[in-house]
Amino acid sequence: MKGIHVSELDNVATALEALSKGSEVLGVTIREDIPSGHKFATQNIRSGQPIIKYASHIGIAAKPIQVGEWVHVHNLEGERGRGDTDHTVREIKQQVHGTREIAHSCKNYELQGYRRPDGSFGFRNHVLVIPSVHCANKVVERIANTFIYGTACQTTDTSVVYVTHQHGCSELSYDARQTRDVLAGTGANPNVAAVLVVGLGCEGVPAREVADEIKSRAPYKPIEYLTIQETGGTEKSIKKGIKIVQNMLDKALTAVKSKGTLADVVLGTECGGSDSFSGLSANPSLGDASDIVIQQGGSVILAETTELIGAEHILAARAVNAAVSQQVMDTIKGFENTVIQAHADIRGANPSPGNIEGGLSSIEEKSLGCVYKAGNQLVVAVKQYAQPITDIGLTFMNTPGNDIEQLSGMVAGGCNICVFTTGRGTPTGSPITPTIKIASNSQVFQSMNDSIDLNAGTVIEGKRTIQEVGEEILDYMVKISQGTRTKAEINKQNDFSIWRLATTV
Repeated sequence: MKGIHVSELDNVATALEALSKGSEVLGVTIREDIPSGHKFATQNIRSGQPIIKYASHIGIAAKPIQVGEWVHVHNLEGERGRGDTDHTVREIKQQVHGTREIAHSCKNYELQGYRRPDGSFGFRNHVLVIPSVHCANKVVERIANTFIYGTACQTTDTSVVYVTHQHGCSELSYDARQTRDVLAGTGANPNVAAVLVVGLGCEGVPAREVADEIKSRAPYKPIEYLTIQETGGTEKSIKKGIKIVQNMLDKALTAVKSKGTLADVVLGTECGGSDSFSGLSANPSLGDASDIVIQQGGSVILAETTELIGAEHILAARAVNAAVSQQVMDTIKGFENTVIQAHADIRGANPSPGNIEGGLSSIEEKSLGCVYKAGNQLVVAVKQYAQPITDIGLTFMNTPGNDIEQLSGMVAGGCNICVFTTGRGTPTGSPITPTIKIASNSQVFQSMNDSIDLNAGTVIEGKRTIQEVGEEILDYMVKISQGTRTKAEINKQNDFSIWRLATTV
């Protein structure tokens, strides 16, 4: 098969391989060479007429398009996130067509992990060193690297990890609050056994406050803090920190693993470096895994609000009640309005240049492929950035589309494992939450094999089904719980970034 029509309502199809002018695909004569992953018209489309993929609008024709012509940014105009042309969010009424069935599985997935006193479940058992302010970054690095590159006893599950960031001071009150909440949520994550918070001593987000907030959320954890000014400088702080962390590590290494199930999973879903195959292979496969996690009593997070612009009608229709449906609409349209007030076209920022090269022509097209990764279960809650995930089922978390800011928000919310789909390739990974990378196509899986764990490109090639790859994702989660390291863990990815809301002051 050389092309795919996602829905019978679509007036474009996707090339599954590079197509030559004159070839016949899906009963259409191709009028020009078309790159792999890009779209071609399956009907004549008038100027101003909607271009339909996934049974929804992905934009309008900027000029007449004949059947068999290449459809991309040169002749497709996005209708959403257009601050260059619009003053408000466009109201585009769409119906939801052709919803997929919810995936089910009778298989029992037995996990191995760390049962915390509050009932939460950790795939990992790390000691975390974290700065309350960017001034403490170097001290944090040097404390942690003493263990990471030293001779101290550590295991795949239990080791010393750290993050750095550019926040914690010169922030307006609501930004400082968000910084504190993200740091506290990260320390409280069930994959963390103990935390050392390092501050400078005069910052706007004090180390003591961060440590106290972590303790209030996870009172069973050893939590300590120090400040560089009070301790007497860099070297004394490093020595003191090493001693504290060594004691924490020794205790963490005595923890015994216990059994868990998918009901213990708080699955973060993410897509980054997407291409047009992401919505056809990797994301639907992750969607099947998401459905099964929820079916068996677990929780799933869908985030990346900017990458849901144009797909909000689908999510709103799946809301558990009218209040949640309205929250979905308000959150997505509210974020879009922020983009519009910047008086710029979202395209170029999202989809990014790499996304566009991979065949994505508008934010709507990207969003309609992104939403597949959350499966087809009901949306039971809408949460703001980094808020704790407390509901069984599918929660929509309001985050940016930026990969690392989104990942950090989900981890702070309690995500204990993440699956990250990619069409262009990315090494991204959390230092505390295992981040499974899955490729949408075999080419990127092979070219970036040291960074990517699983390959959904076999769906495009017709070698496996979406269901089979979804089940492979769940089987791999089991292996991760048993101690298999993700590629991101092997590569020591400690990506962490906090969504900043305002300017530095």
